[in-house]
Amino acid sequence: MDSERARRDLKAACLSVVCDPHARRDLCRFVDGGHADPPGAVVFGCLLHLAGLGEGARFWWQFAAGSGSARTAPAAYCLFLDHSRRGEHHDARHWARELGRRGFRPGGRRELREVRLCAQAAVLRHVVQCDDPDLGPVPLPGPELPGVLAAFLAPPRLPARRPRPAAGPLRHPALTAAARGTAVRAETGEALAQARRALDVVRVLERHPLGVRAGQLARKAGLTEAALRPLLSMLCEEEYAYRPGAGVYAPGPALDRLAAPGGGALAAQLQRTLALARDSAGAAVYLSRYAEGEVRITQMADGPGAPPVREWVDFKAAAHASAVGKCLLTQLDHEVRADHVARHRPARLTPHTITDSRALFSALDALAPGAPVFDLREYSPGVVCSAVPIATGGAAGSLALSLPAAHAHRLQEATEALRRKAVPVLLALLLSGAIPPDAPEQAPPPAAAAPTPETLRHLRHLGRLFRTPLTRFAASAAGPHLVSDSASGAAYLFGTDPEGEGPRLALPQTLGPLAPGSLPAQEGLVVLGT
Repeated sequence: MDSERARRDLKAACLSVVCDPHARRDLCRFVDGGHADPPGAVVFGCLLHLAGLGEGARFWWQFAAGSGSARTAPAAYCLFLDHSRRGEHHDARHWARELGRRGFRPGGRRELREVRLCAQAAVLRHVVQCDDPDLGPVPLPGPELPGVLAAFLAPPRLPARRPRPAAGPLRHPALTAAARGTAVRAETGEALAQARRALDVVRVLERHPLGVRAGQLARKAGLTEAALRPLLSMLCEEEYAYRPGAGVYAPGPALDRLAAPGGGALAAQLQRTLALARDSAGAAVYLSRYAEGEVRITQMADGPGAPPVREWVDFKAAAHASAVGKCLLTQLDHEVRADHVARHRPARLTPHTITDSRALFSALDALAPGAPVFDLREYSPGVVCSAVPIATGGAAGSLALSLPAAHAHRLQEATEALRRKAVPVLLALLLSGAIPPDAPEQAPPPAAAAPTPETLRHLRHLGRLFRTPLTRFAASAAGPHLVSDSASGAAYLFGTDPEGEGPRLALPQTLGPLAPGSLPAQEGLVVLGT
């Protein structure tokens, strides 16, 4: 059997096992019975394989197949396919003979379809890595894992309906919200709202260089003390604020660094934030954006305990596989996505890579706004990654991390730490002006309407009513009047004085033309009254 067919058959076999009506019952027995139930071990192994944890899947398949039970024959079949796809033909022949001895023949419905990213992430969230002194790292199921099985079920088929004439032009059935140009942008996320609240706090701090108490700071920033507390903790960690005394906060040195002349202030502050994110998540961290039609990694922070991803394929050509690329694609509309995959055809980089652009777009459109995007061994077989959207003005951006595949059990926890670090990244972009501050848009001034013949007739009539020049402005305090000066070419109409107030301009138009110099006055101001 060739490796590609074995890969497809193994995925289809695993989907068949986890979607079986008895899968939940078997998995519950496995979880509650001390991990000793062989049929449940088959289901657990298939879940691990679909989530990208191949080593753990092989361990539990071998455990189940070793029982010799007829109900665990699917485990031996999975081992046969797994060894075949990896080119380990000697081991594959061993399991083929075992299948023949048991009289197993694969049957039933085999459905090969893409597994949703959220289902894969859910498995990782409920799998715990246990370090056994004899066996090494062994994945174990969490108590909530059986509830994940429903995420692998195929969506229900809608009943066929007779085609009806459409009111508008026909659309391809695969087109989604992204195709209609309504892709959700990162600006709608909670992280940006938090960053704007932090910006309000910073603006108050800037007005109190010697410090301000937390209660007064909360009132001036329009926040409760409970909402202010985590923001102050973040601002102090990022050095936007510091505590000169108990309960007192003052502007920190990061504000001076961002205000320093030169073009490297923002990059230096972001690099410091990425280093803190690396230490918090325990993973290499990357900042990226989509510019000029390409995926660009602009900054990164790694270290001895947080190794970076080896770029064995250019990230520009691997947007369909990497968490960074997929996160950026979620922020683009359909036309831009289609243009990108037309220039960079999706290639199979690992057995888990999605190469069908329609399946890829459907998976991305199923994500909630601002939700993290995962790469579960899709770009590289030895790495798992996640990314969260970051708004960078009008361009798509992302904040991402990478972990060795052996640490995949930490991916969910590290991603939550990464999401928290999106707030200081956005705050730096707000302070530098890369993202405009949140201000209500001003309505454009109304365009001046051309005067109609009727309007001109009324204005000429008003001009005949006002004939008496008044040499002092105080004399016009009562009654309607026109005001001009000796050099003006127009006069302005003021209405009857409201009670207790001065005269108000009655018409938005000016009354003219007046010949400059035709209304001489000693004080330079001419008031025409009735």
